[in-house]
Amino acid sequence: MVYDKFGRIFKKIREQKRIPLSKFSSLGISKSSLSRFERGESMMSFENIYFALQIMGISLEEFENVLNDYSPSEFDYYLEQIEEATTNLDDSRLLELQKSARESGYYYISLSAKSALQPLSETERETLTDYFYELYFWTYKELCILYLVLENLNTHDILHILDIFLIGDHKILNSRRYRSYLVQACCKAIIILSIRGYQDYSKHILSLMDNKKLVNSMFLRNVRNMTYGYWVYSFEDQVLGKSFMKNALDIFFSVSTAEIANYYQKQYERYIEKR
Repeated sequence: MVYDKFGRIFKKIREQKRIPLSKFSSLGISKSSLSRFERGESMMSFENIYFALQIMGISLEEFENVLNDYSPSEFDYYLEQIEEATTNLDDSRLLELQKSARESGYYYISLSAKSALQPLSETERETLTDYFYELYFWTYKELCILYLVLENLNTHDILHILDIFLIGDHKILNSRRYRSYLVQACCKAIIILSIRGYQDYSKHILSLMDNKKLVNSMFLRNVRNMTYGYWVYSFEDQVLGKSFMKNALDIFFSVSTAEIANYYQKQYERYIEKR
């Protein structure tokens, strides 16, 4: 039956938490209709499933992960692989992912892989910009694509897109996980704008990020401090800026994985030592 797995997993969670069928009567779900759902004989509405999961203390994302045996979606798989290849500076793997994603019909993800290898064409940049401007709901996928392609976007487009989140109270900031992705995108944007010579624009993003207290972990604090070092190096004091960055790199090599530490070391070499 189509609904069999939905109901079966729901029942296992309910029984594991020792929640009786009668607990859901406050939602207008009778014991008999819930029993039919758990047996795979009928399907509950999305609204009822959502509120029933809340009663059990389970999010929709967690429920979906259990349903899918914790396997990532194809979107997530590609993005995770592109992030990993980017961190490991694995150009051959990025080329494979670019081709594979394009052949699978994931155009924007394919551009994400290409962006890590070479500059995008003007048409590709305009396509990505239109894509971001037309978004109403942002998820991990969109934030990840934004992070990966930032260097290929025009300065004012970077500012406008990030201001969507940083000015006002965008609901995405309610999520600790999404705030983390957003901070990393902001930090990358600050470095890009600093390299382009936009002192006020890069400081604008840094100030809004700090004012909203978006940095919520030791890792992000270190990314933020290294980013601040780029800004200081570019606009105030090169010696002091290098000191900030070197201190951040020392922390990465002390507490992060070798891949992450090497990634930020390569960033430093690319943006500072080769300028």
